Amino acid sequence: MMTTVLFIGGGLVFFLLAIGAIASFMGERSLVEERLGPYFEEQELKEVKDKSSPVGDWLNTRVEKSTYGGRIARELARADLKLKPAEYISLMVIFGFGVGFVAWFFGGQSVIVGLLGVGVGMLIPRIYVKQQQSKRLIKFGEQLPDMLGLMVNGLRAGFSVMQAMEAVSKELPPPISDEFRRVVQEIQIGLNIDRALENLYRRIPSEDLDLTITAMNVQR
Repeated sequence: MMTTVLFIGGGLVFFLLAIGAIASFMGERSLVEERLGPYFEEQELKEVKDKSSPVGDWLNTRVEKSTYGGRIARELARADLKLKPAEYISLMVIFGFGVGFVAWFFGGQSVIVGLLGVGVGMLIPRIYVKQQQSKRLIKFGEQLPDMLGLMVNGLRAGFSVMQAMEAVSKELPPPISDEFRRVVQEIQIGLNIDRALENLYRRIPSEDLDLTITAMNVQR
C-alpha cells in the first residue's frame, strides 16, 4: 500500500514540476507587466511572444483569486522572486513529497516520520522566501542614506520629486534602484504618486522608508 502511495506521490511531483516549468517559461505575463513593458530598460524591451499553459494558467487563476494567493504574491514581491503563487505552492508540494520520501526511506519506513518530513519539506520554500526578504530589506536600508542624499541634492538643484526619483532609479545599485524604477513606472502608467509610494512601502516594510515617504509627501 505504501509503495503505491509513493508511486502516486512521485508521479504527482513530476506532474507539478512540469507545470512549474511550463508556467515559468511559457506563462502569460500579468497585466501590470504588460503595461510596464514600454518603460523597461532597453535590455528588457525584447519582444517575447508568451504562450500560456492551459493547466498552469488555470491553477494560477484559481490561486491568485484567493486571499491566500494574494498574501503569497505579496511575500514573493517582497523577496523579488519572479514566481507566481501557483508555482510557489507547487514548489512547496514538491519539496514536501521529496523530503517526506527521504525521511520515510531513512526513517525505518515509518509513516509518521514520512509525514513529519512532508511538513518540514513544505516549510523549505517559505524559509527561503523569508531569508530573501530579510537580505533585501537590510540591503535596501543600507542604501537609504545614499538615496536621501541624492534626492536632497536633486531637489536643491531644482528637480521635482519625480525627477529626483528617476535619478535614484538610474544612479544607485539594486535593490533600491529597482524599487524606485518601479515607482516611476507606476506613476507613468497613471497611478498617483501617493499610491505608488504606498505600493513601495508594501514591498519594503521598513520604518525608515515609512519616515522617508512621509517626508517626501510633506515636501510635495
